[in-house]
Parts: sequence; C-alpha cells; structure tokens
Amino acid sequence: MQKICLSACSNRLPPHQPLSPAGDGYTRGCWARQTYTGEHLEIMAVVLALMSGGVDSSVAAALLKEQGHELIGVTMRQVTSADGVVATSGCCSYADIRDAKRMAWTLGIDHYAIDIEKTFRERVIQPFIDDYAAGRTPNPCVNCNREVRFEQAFALTKEFGAEFVATGHYVRSRTAPGNGRTQLLRGVDPSKDQSYFLSGVSREYLDRLIFPIGQYTKPQVRELAERFQLPVASKPDSQEICFTIEGDVHDFLAAHGQDGEGEIVDTEGNVLGTHRGISHYTIGQRQGLGLAGGPWYVTALDAEQCRVIVGRREDLAQRAVQAKNANILEDIEPGEMVTGMIRSQMKPQPCCVDSIEGGNLAVTFSEPLYGVAPGQALVLYRDDLLLAGGEIVETKES
Repeated sequence: MQKICLSACSNRLPPHQPLSPAGDGYTRGCWARQTYTGEHLEIMAVVLALMSGGVDSSVAAALLKEQGHELIGVTMRQVTSADGVVATSGCCSYADIRDAKRMAWTLGIDHYAIDIEKTFRERVIQPFIDDYAAGRTPNPCVNCNREVRFEQAFALTKEFGAEFVATGHYVRSRTAPGNGRTQLLRGVDPSKDQSYFLSGVSREYLDRLIFPIGQYTKPQVRELAERFQLPVASKPDSQEICFTIEGDVHDFLAAHGQDGEGEIVDTEGNVLGTHRGISHYTIGQRQGLGLAGGPWYVTALDAEQCRVIVGRREDLAQRAVQAKNANILEDIEPGEMVTGMIRSQMKPQPCCVDSIEGGNLAVTFSEPLYGVAPGQALVLYRDDLLLAGGEIVETKES
C-alpha cells in the first residue's frame, strides 16, 4: 500500500464539541457496538474511517467525531483509467478523493489516500474478467469486501494505531447475548440495506467494525448531512461498478478481450440467432436478445462453446441453490428454515438449509426462483440476522 495524499488538518474541533444542533431528534452515543435496544459501548476510541467522498461515509465519520472519537480518514484508490490517469469523475475518481479530503477538512481530521490498485486488480478485477469468460456473473462488490477492502483497512489500523474501522454501509451490528460475539444485521432501510455485500467479511474483523448509519434511512442520512453542514449532503449515489470508470461493464469486458460472437440456441440446441459476446448476457435476461417467437429468457451460458442458451420463463424456475466458499457467521442447523437472497435487490425468501459441509452450502427455497446466476452470492438470514454467504455454483434440479 502506498500513501498518495495526506491532508493534515489544524482546525480540529474539541473532542466533545457537537457538530450539529442539540435536540435534532437523533440518538446520541458510541456507535462501536449497537443493539436493537439502542444500548452502546461507552468507550472513546481511535477509529479509522473509510471515506469514499460520498454522503454515507461522510455522515458516518461525522457521527463518530461528534461522540469524541479520534478519527483518521482513509480513502482507498482502487483503480485508474486505462491510460494510467486517475479518472476525473465517478466512483474512485480524483473528484471522489477530493471530496473525501474536503469532508475530512470539514470535520477536522487527517486524511490519507491509499493506493491499493495492484492488489485490487489481482484479487477483484482479474477474477471478474475470468468469471465472465467462464460464463459466470460475479458480484465484484461482495468480492472486494471479502478479498481486499477490510483486509487492507485492518492492516492500516496497525500502522495508524487505530482500534476500530468505520464504514458508511447500511448495516447494523450488535453483541450477541450469551457468547458476546458481534453479529451483523440488515440495515433498517430495506431499500438501502447492504448486508448482502458484507456476507463474505471474515468473522475475525467483526468485533472491530463500526457501522454508524445502519439504523437510519437514506433520507435521514441526508438530513444529518445537512445538519452537519457537509458539502456532499446532496451528492448523488454512485451507481456504476467502480473499475469500469468511463464506460459500462460490456465496454470494459470488450476492452479486455471478452467479446466474441456466437450462437443463440434453445434448450434443444436449435440455433435461433447470433450474439455479440456472452459477457452481454446474464441468467434470467429477457431484453436485448433480438429473437422472434418470444418471450425468450437466457437460461444458461456455455462459455466453452460460446453459446447463449435461451428458453421460456418456466425453464428458469429453480428451488435448489448451492454455493461454495461459504462464510459461516452464525450457527446453522441442517433442516432449519431461514430466508435467503440470490441477488442484492430482492426480498429474502424462505428456504430450508439442506447441508453445510466443507465450505459448501445447499438450500431449497419454498417457492421457485427465476434467474439464479452462478457467480452471484447466496446469502442467508434468520429474521434480520446475517447467517452466512457463499458464491452460487451451477445447480441441477433433481
């Protein structure tokens, strides 16, 4: 890791000086360990605050600063554009680094921009390219959190002498009754909940992770940003994959050699048309196929034959889902009824745990799912409690 930027601020606020007007209706307290009842671990700590330059991470840092914690702001520079120049707009751009630095200056904390591009390319971008080449649909945000972001952050805590790492994720944590372990829970705002993306984070990190905004909705976070007078209060959310920078994912994959034409066939092998590259398609896709006699849906991707297989909607129906590289965060028993998600933007659905063995998960959903894509994450919950997550593999219905 290389420090590429440092903002040492001299305008520090006194440790307990509020950053917003008193009586604003929001709960005060230390956010290091939070329970549903609003109880907090009453300690002051040195916290490494991950700052993206957006409103969520900025409000997270402001809430912790208001409580009197000593903060160190860090922005991870993950990618540059193809010509080696930092992108000027969008996620991970120079503009975002500048905004993060400005938020740190506003809060009166030091800010470091850390170059992690080499590690990010090796452990997130190249596997992403390889997965698409193999006909899978990876989730780079899940992979980044599992493979890079938190490992790098906790390595930095040793360098900076920090005790905790704070992020702007919409997820909650609490101390489990009885064993005292830290548990992760869905954020209170179901439209913004990001626990799905944290399903691969190692248990060894949980006790030292802080999620200050998990108990708020997005409108409340923007209201807090206004009360804190943060310049990014109205900044739009980033929507793109961070490393595509100046184009969509298909342009990115085409630039990396993942764009060969091939046949579109039905489930019987009949040729119906041609495609422009399997990277343009994902399981469950209906739009953009250009076929007569529809509706057609993508039911499988055959990377070896460079084929896109299509069928009817009923051909997508699947109840059994299996996953590898499972990250088990809580005790789960085979036969237990839980809920599961196979993509980030869906409501958890009831399923039965069939087996947990050797890093593999197998579940059966109560109702058929449509568009189960290998490479995405299977994430399990007990009510709001995050139980486990793993990478979906191709599953044949029995």
